Amino acid sequence: MCTLTYIPIGTDDFYFTTNRDESPLREALFPSLYQIDNYKVLFPKDKMAEGTWMMCHEKGFSACLLNGAFEKHEHKPPYRKSRGVMVLEIGNYSSVKDFVANFYFVGMEPFTFLVVSYLAKRKLEEVRWDGETVHYRKLDERKFYIWSSSTLYNKDSRIMRQKWFDDWSRKTTAFSKEAILAFHTQTGKEDQINGIVMNRKEKVKTLCVTHIRKEEGALQMSYYDFGMKLLKDYSFK
Repeated sequence: MCTLTYIPIGTDDFYFTTNRDESPLREALFPSLYQIDNYKVLFPKDKMAEGTWMMCHEKGFSACLLNGAFEKHEHKPPYRKSRGVMVLEIGNYSSVKDFVANFYFVGMEPFTFLVVSYLAKRKLEEVRWDGETVHYRKLDERKFYIWSSSTLYNKDSRIMRQKWFDDWSRKTTAFSKEAILAFHTQTGKEDQINGIVMNRKEKVKTLCVTHIRKEEGALQMSYYDFGMKLLKDYSFK
């Protein structure tokens, strides 16, 4: 939920991968298939709020949440609803634009929300809520992207991480689950503060990596837990 990359493959496929930087006290359950409003949804669950930061939805899209919008905001609880619960509610809307037009954002803590749709033509959309205004944009789904949460990474850190990603993607000749997980688990690891895997005195650290890939019509999720040093793969059917 704090670092996200999107890598398109061909005209239809993609890799969508995120690192969850959080307090070690904020436990999560390994991904499981849930039934939500008669639709199958695959996601890891935050035990505290029972929401998620990344999911695959039967309606033909995957989504990822990052904390914060453009710059670090002042934390002012209580908030109306958990952002992770909001992620699971987007399936109630006919499209991302419908969500932007009709979801009640007031009272939500700022966030950045990415949705990649693939039921018909592949599409990548971004929604940011800064606490006052909702910002929507359709992105070029043919390009590579990296996002870093504004609550943890300042402008200079985000620029540095963008450079790491650009350098890695230029040098990589064959993208695969293994190559992308290596980027998400090894890049900048000597920098405990701003590395793709970070650890700020055990108060906030990278707890897991969630990876979604669509290849030749098949959709899969992989989940790596750093504490257990365990990687599990799931097929979304």
